[in-house]
Amino acid sequence: MDRQVDYNFPKTGIHRHVVEYIRNMPDLQGKTVLDIPCGDGRTSYELKKKGANLVALDLFPDFIKLDNVSAEYADLGETLPIDSDSVDYIICQEGIEHIPNQLNALQEFNRVLKNGGTLIITTPNNSHVRARVSHFLLETDLWKRMPPTEIDGVWFAGNEESKLYFGHLFLLGVQHFQSLITFSGFKVNRRIKTDLSGSSLIMGIATYPLFLTFTIFSYFSYRKKNPHIEKNKKRRILWSRVKLNLSPLTLFHKHIFWEVRKTKDLDKISAELKLMQRN
Repeated sequence: MDRQVDYNFPKTGIHRHVVEYIRNMPDLQGKTVLDIPCGDGRTSYELKKKGANLVALDLFPDFIKLDNVSAEYADLGETLPIDSDSVDYIICQEGIEHIPNQLNALQEFNRVLKNGGTLIITTPNNSHVRARVSHFLLETDLWKRMPPTEIDGVWFAGNEESKLYFGHLFLLGVQHFQSLITFSGFKVNRRIKTDLSGSSLIMGIATYPLFLTFTIFSYFSYRKKNPHIEKNKKRRILWSRVKLNLSPLTLFHKHIFWEVRKTKDLDKISAELKLMQRN
């Protein structure tokens, strides 16, 4: 930035981990980084300090608080106003859980990223133990609140725009998220620790044998399905899901925080997926 200003953005919750991640990134001089949704600019602020060529987009761009960064309008659920193969990094912090067509968003990220480009994405973890128990009891991620309704399911509606900013209507579990990531041509490079859920840790100690038993049973049972898939490939894919389900990052941490890399363009991943279907 042209002048250093301390905006005193809060560094709590998931943003604390995102700030630490960005500060440990290599110098971003000459790198184009997309921050979407940029919100008040707290992530954009850190990216600019690293020297990034920043593109800040949001459904409500006027929310940004930075003096010398202008946000532009974009809907995360629609086509992004960015050229294909033009971005080195994307940071999507706490955005994807607010939109219904998450696969489209990830495919758009694939389109605008350069080959080998990196997507850093965070979202509340709907697979930790407390969230699973809460969903079993009330179909909500926290047992002391009701599921989202028309009362609180919309968090913001602009006066001039017809767009609605939904709340946590579209929370993701890790298995569903992994599938969307794979279908969009990305490969997980790193899963990053976030804050522990104390209640998940306590309940998980008692219930882990159940998770282990049912996960292993499901794995051996499901290996018999889809005989048209080569055995070693099928075992590799299914075993990766076993490990994901039993991972402490899945069961005990409050957020999904994944660094994923674009390894295939959309045409290539589509062709591969078609080959895996039954003839």
